[in-house]
Amino acid sequence: MILYLTSKRYMNILDFLQDTEELLIKKYVGKFNLKEFLGKSIQRLGHVETIVIDRTCLTDTSEEIIDIVKAFKSYSRIKIVFYMAEQDESLVHKLIGLGVFNIITELKVEDLKKEIKICLFEGMSEGYIKRKIGLICDEFKEVPFDFKRKQITIGVVGTQHRVGTTTIAMQFASYLKSIGAIVSYIEANNSGYLKLIADYYKMKQNGDGYFYNGISYENINLINKTVFDFMIYDLGILDSRTVKGFINCNMRIVCGGKKPHELPYFEKGLMMIRGIEHSIIINEFHHCTEDNVYVAIPYDNMLNEKCNQEIFRDITENYFERI
Repeated sequence: MILYLTSKRYMNILDFLQDTEELLIKKYVGKFNLKEFLGKSIQRLGHVETIVIDRTCLTDTSEEIIDIVKAFKSYSRIKIVFYMAEQDESLVHKLIGLGVFNIITELKVEDLKKEIKICLFEGMSEGYIKRKIGLICDEFKEVPFDFKRKQITIGVVGTQHRVGTTTIAMQFASYLKSIGAIVSYIEANNSGYLKLIADYYKMKQNGDGYFYNGISYENINLINKTVFDFMIYDLGILDSRTVKGFINCNMRIVCGGKKPHELPYFEKGLMMIRGIEHSIIINEFHHCTEDNVYVAIPYDNMLNEKCNQEIFRDITENYFERI
């Protein structure tokens, strides 16, 4: 059975399926709080296989929707499909980060029907939805690389806590390993996150550090004689203690956010490195026109080499060449 939460405006978009397919569709029309609905109403609907959600019928904010969907996916196997007649690009980006790719955005009748069928019967692919909203132009394909020099240091800092610094540093390491580089991630801060992450992913102990999927994960005090192509330093927060180490790296990445409560920290951090070449990765969707500013897509798996790979490929293109 398909459950459809919808506003009056879009209540009929699934009707064509009842004429062409043997489907049972249960409609709820009106305004809904998604958390309350999924927590209570859906428990009384035992045979729901798919829930289609019209964004315009929800009273929840985008942030609340992401929290609810993330929690729901952890305990339910019901397929979630979103209908975005009125596109919310930030929400779409975040849903993709949660692994929700069944997102219908077409408005023309025939194209709309096509996407509905894809989502309900096949499942929309990650590549399809990313190309559709402009995250990638073609399926990403890697070719062999020849690294120009060894021991390239990459400094990653955040303008404040909880802006994705460690996540970006580890994703970057995974990407570099996927294209053939010898890489180490170095926890150059006092957060202690490395041990927690190593325990979660069941990393193999390697002396005083760890080894996972071909990448060395180390503490700043660990001595390792391996000659790496890239050494990624997770420096924590950009402040008077970390700025020198950051400036001395070959490549520099600043992580930050542009929400109102994050802007003072973001602007203060950039003032500290004014005149120093760097790239910026922000954690929320914005229409950025600057060459050195990138928008990260959130992913649950911070060690997946495909996470934000287009960003890392662009940042590093001057440091190696294709064979």
